[in-house]
Amino acid sequence: MEQKKYNTDELKELQSRINKMDPVDLAEDFQNLSKTDTAIWMKLLKKDLLADTFALLPKDKKLEIIESLPDENIMTLIQELDEDELVDSLQELPANIVRKIMTYFVDEERRPVINKLLGYPEESVGSIMSINFISIKIDTPPKTALNKIINSDLDANRLEQIWVTNESLVLIGFVYLADLLRNQDQSISSFLNSITASVKATDDQEVAAKLAQRYDIAEIPVTDSEGRLIGFIPAEWAIDILHEEYEEDLANIHGIQESDTEVMPYLEKSSLRMAKDRTIWLIICLITATFTGFIIHHYESLLSATVVLTAYIPMLMDSGGNAGTQASTTIIRALYAKEVGFKDTLKVILKEARVGLITGTALVLVNTVRMILLDTRDIAINLTVGITLLLTVILSKVVGGLMPLLGDRLNIDPTVMAGPLITTAVDTMVLLIYFEVASMLLGL
Repeated sequence: MEQKKYNTDELKELQSRINKMDPVDLAEDFQNLSKTDTAIWMKLLKKDLLADTFALLPKDKKLEIIESLPDENIMTLIQELDEDELVDSLQELPANIVRKIMTYFVDEERRPVINKLLGYPEESVGSIMSINFISIKIDTPPKTALNKIINSDLDANRLEQIWVTNESLVLIGFVYLADLLRNQDQSISSFLNSITASVKATDDQEVAAKLAQRYDIAEIPVTDSEGRLIGFIPAEWAIDILHEEYEEDLANIHGIQESDTEVMPYLEKSSLRMAKDRTIWLIICLITATFTGFIIHHYESLLSATVVLTAYIPMLMDSGGNAGTQASTTIIRALYAKEVGFKDTLKVILKEARVGLITGTALVLVNTVRMILLDTRDIAINLTVGITLLLTVILSKVVGGLMPLLGDRLNIDPTVMAGPLITTAVDTMVLLIYFEVASMLLGL
């Protein structure tokens, strides 16, 4: 493809246009640029805007940029990146590139901080938190605090909320910049806001995201074991975390095991990788489905004597699977919202059993009418299918509600317990109920 050439006016127009763009949109455009155009755009972008854009790029584009830049430009880029953005980028780059950056381009005073952040477990609060904040002591005069803010080099959006500590540097609250400006003759304690929630650096990042959503707070403070402030997570990051967790949970529910933590667009994923992600759970379900085969084989004589029973197996299995999935989805949402816990297991079982009884009765009534009008089967067959359908829906609701609670208790992602696992368990249970009820009512 022929490389586009720019004249002076075109370069000025391009510089004006891209420097007005949002980093998210810039990062998207960067992925489609050639190496030459990438170099031109990087030269035209403001340093802080370039750093924000670089932090949002996929790892292959970051690697391309790092390998193509001269050392002085790498140094400038690294200096403009916040510590958390730099850590995120280092975690994506190859080890040899990380060593080069840490050795030659990270300032001595930043290196201990970067090393500490890199030491936190992946997807922990500590690995993503920002350490760029201002804190003041409770007895600091507002005018002194304002001078500290004025002399700070932090971005404006990081100065809207100022953390307040006691003499021992233990976090006790925060004040808004606007309140500092309005109440310069009062003590900070008179307009101090209390801390709604905080997290530890070792907590899972999802904990912070849930707190931000639950309490609708703009920044979630991160404290050490003694309550001292060591960082914070902005609400906009919490939104990104929730989106990532949603995609992960959705994949778990539908039996897709992501082999790579990097998020890639659908059309850019290789068919081999996608097949690998999907095949694992399909194999597990294939193996566990052997139980249903054994059950059908065990009751082969019953099916031979009453072949018509075979026609209702798909309907019963589908009803049971759908009922179980509904219950599991509801309980997973309740678990995330802290509405239920393992201690509520008995309450959940009883509630889902009642729900199953109501929905199962409704399904039985509709199915009975359908069978009378369309199938004209013997009343014993109708009764067998009706009783099985009712028991199936009740037990599927109970199992679907119980498995996420069990997973949470065992520190397993509750979404892993949903989907394929519940479907397989319910299928086995449906067949057992069906054939046992048929054996009793049909005398076979």
